[in-house]
Amino acid sequence: VGPAPPGAGVHLSQIFQWIWPSLADGRLATLFTWICLVEVERVRQPTPRVIEGQEAARLEKIFRQMSGSEGRDFVTPEEIAGGRDQAVDAKLKNIVDRETVVAVCGDREIQRTEFMELMCEDNFRAHEGAGQVILQDRRRLVRQRRPDVGVDVWVLEEVEAEEAEQQLLVDALEAEVRRWRRRAELRLQGGAEAPAEA
Repeated sequence: VGPAPPGAGVHLSQIFQWIWPSLADGRLATLFTWICLVEVERVRQPTPRVIEGQEAARLEKIFRQMSGSEGRDFVTPEEIAGGRDQAVDAKLKNIVDRETVVAVCGDREIQRTEFMELMCEDNFRAHEGAGQVILQDRRRLVRQRRPDVGVDVWVLEEVEAEEAEQQLLVDALEAEVRRWRRRAELRLQGGAEAPAEA
């Protein structure tokens, strides 16, 4: 973000410094954090619930059956589709074929956690650490980590232009938090004037 070019308006940090001339860099970081937290609420979606233990156990059992007796921590597209050597009637009983699995996941090994996320009921997380959720309307939620302002939020992966602009605003505010925290740290370390841009 940084200082605005001449004629482009006044940067928010300059307004804060005019209002509160003795405002320390760390306090500016706090102000930007508060603003960022308010703005992130405009794109935040409700946190999806984690599936019940019984459902997780059922998915684990299916995974173990597909991965075989070797105790592997992955399955292949063929295994998800029912195995390599199938008669015509066995292929007809399967919900999905190998080509569909490859189209969705790629022609690769699918790890246990990814399998759980793929097979999980719509609108639910497969586990606490899940990073994505498919909604009933086929949209996808993704977990967005915003460590500079101390939140994890769920947002839509594909958004309309207005919401995309809002996410860019949140990104810019979070960058300001980082910049002013860095300036505060540099002042504490050396006592010298910190650079205007970080």
